[in-house]
Amino acid sequence: MFSAKTQSQSILQALAAMLLFANMAAAQTATDRAALTFNGSAKLLTGPKGVSVLWLTPAQIGQAGSVFTTDRVVSNPTYAFATFFQFEMTDPGPGGASDGMTFVLQAESASALGGSGGCLGYAGTLSSGCAPPSGGIMPSVAVEFDTWHNVGVDYNDNHVGILTDGQFIEIDPQTPYGVTNCQPTGAFGCMSNGDVWSVWIEYDGASLNVALADNSTTRPANIISYPIDIPTLLGNNSAFVGFTAGTGAGYENHYILDWQFVAAPADSKEQ
Repeated sequence: MFSAKTQSQSILQALAAMLLFANMAAAQTATDRAALTFNGSAKLLTGPKGVSVLWLTPAQIGQAGSVFTTDRVVSNPTYAFATFFQFEMTDPGPGGASDGMTFVLQAESASALGGSGGCLGYAGTLSSGCAPPSGGIMPSVAVEFDTWHNVGVDYNDNHVGILTDGQFIEIDPQTPYGVTNCQPTGAFGCMSNGDVWSVWIEYDGASLNVALADNSTTRPANIISYPIDIPTLLGNNSAFVGFTAGTGAGYENHYILDWQFVAAPADSKEQ
């Protein structure tokens, strides 16, 4: 993981990133919006308290949206990074809360977008279908936050997992708080319950670690700690970083309320 020195630098970089993100809602100029590229249904909103939020999809059927850094984020050869963000999924449809969202590192483009529905704006194929037809985002690595059970494809209706190369093959899927049967709105532990969820994701050059908490900013134990070679999957040490989401016959709002991302600098000798 990062050393104390790198962690200190990370805090400063994260604060700078948050200031940029916050300022984008107040001044809707091309320059202010250049840091992020919005695709499909994704928009930048000013919330009720004047704070910027990313709105990946509205609570409407058949939506797909993505937001990525306009420029590639350059990391060191190990691709070590740390990110923290908070999300909220609200206003589920009568058919259920669906389908979920992903956090993505990808080398395709800032305008990359997969299919709607169970493809979560990330994947391009799913046995139950993704509409409109679209290729998956690749090369890429994603962490999914899935709120709908596509039978034969998904683990359950409330799970976190790893996806790669725009394919919907779930790697090491895990269930937050062990809670399932979350439709239509869910209780504590259901990601679609309308609470503010906090997420911590880190990669140390060898393992991808994921932790998340319902209505808390206290980090719990990792729900996922999975060995994966991100530099080889992406093919280089730079990537577009961001989020995707999708709705199908069921729907929900997918919001990113805040986001901090720090990559170990390219000239760092720390591993």
